[in-house]
Amino acid sequence: MRPTLPLLASALVLAATACGSGAVTPTDSTDAAVDRGGGIWAGNVAVESAPGAVILGNNTTRPVGYAVYGQQWVTAALWGPCTQRTGCPTLAVAERKTVRASEIPGVDASRRDVVVYWWHLVDDRNGGLKPDSIRSVVARVGN
Repeated sequence: MRPTLPLLASALVLAATACGSGAVTPTDSTDAAVDRGGGIWAGNVAVESAPGAVILGNNTTRPVGYAVYGQQWVTAALWGPCTQRTGCPTLAVAERKTVRASEIPGVDASRRDVVVYWWHLVDDRNGGLKPDSIRSVVARVGN
């Protein structure tokens, strides 16, 4: 039984490490996403408040998909990340994009808080795409 103790201890350390490496929010300085067949990418997506808009900036080493919704709207909505090869809102590496309040569901003059979701798309086992993980940050559309 003694030889199994080191193996058990190693397994527990690995399990604890894996559980501790969850999705990193866009405001963190690094994104150490778990390799799910698509790689590990460094960086984050920066979100800035601007007059009548939010500005998104892709500081990762891969393109990202994103979605922006009013914070109160999101609590009642059923949405999922866009996983198509074309036609989804995306940010190329180092790209900055302004998303106007008029383009964000659930935002108006009295409701300016938004939730920005972003993800990297990776191949799934069926030949399609899936998000590696979905990160989010709350921001505010500026006056």
